[in-house]
Amino acid sequence: MRKSTLFGEEYSDLIPLLLCKKGNGHVHSIFKNGFNIKMDDSLVFIGNKKNGLLPFGIHLLEEDTLRAVSVVNNGETVFWNAETNSLEFRAMSISLDKGKSFKNELSPLKNNRVLEASFERLCSQLTTVDALTGLDVDIKLFLNRFNDVGEKKWFASESYLVMLIEVVMSSDHYLIEKTLRFFLGRGKGLTPSGDDMIVGLLAFDATSHFISALFYKQLSELLESEPITTDVSREYLRYAIRHEFGSTVTELVNSLASGDNSTFNKAFQNLLEVGHSSGLDTLFGILIGMLAFKNPNEH
Repeated sequence: MRKSTLFGEEYSDLIPLLLCKKGNGHVHSIFKNGFNIKMDDSLVFIGNKKNGLLPFGIHLLEEDTLRAVSVVNNGETVFWNAETNSLEFRAMSISLDKGKSFKNELSPLKNNRVLEASFERLCSQLTTVDALTGLDVDIKLFLNRFNDVGEKKWFASESYLVMLIEVVMSSDHYLIEKTLRFFLGRGKGLTPSGDDMIVGLLAFDATSHFISALFYKQLSELLESEPITTDVSREYLRYAIRHEFGSTVTELVNSLASGDNSTFNKAFQNLLEVGHSSGLDTLFGILIGMLAFKNPNEH
């Protein structure tokens, strides 16, 4: 059987080096929008741009995605051919020769005035969403309680959200680990809701740099030392630790960091539409990051 060759339209600038280093792998998981291959201990997504440009993605045209998904099988071997600059599968090759590399850049937070205006904008937009987060949090009720003066009574996941806001700048190993263990792997789907929230939190930190090195260290250690979450979610978190995110996340965070109102609504909607609740959970994580940045001594 003669193999067909498909061409990656766009690919993350991190991909070529990863493929050269890893060499061989197998098909890990297949979806409507594409599939993941596992190269050593790293995942590479190959598929369309429905969920944006991913930091570990090779993106194909829609028709090529459908063709690729139809001929790959779970577990089949794949290897990187450096001479032809392509991934070799049983029934096809995917070449990077005609593709364009991309990098999802993040802008630094402009100033405190922009922060306040962007925070209000995000709060206002999130409280119009008629849905609970994947961890069953009513965002409007949570914000109302958070802003109440006096003694507060937190419910279920809310107490851990408050703890998360407290520990991101903490040097308390025990509390950081306890909090991370609550969120990591919590929720349904390929990327559990708690993980999506942490990704959003780290995305805001990438523009403002306030989270402690210890928080990052313990997050990385948990991800690498035990199967605390799904393979796919772990890959997103690994990149988030390095401040690498998908384009739907970077576009929204850049809009907030720069105070660019003209791009906010579209970026918000694009992120909200990712997955079943992944987009909303990530948006809420960004908001939690902003709350932590604004309230360093909140208890």
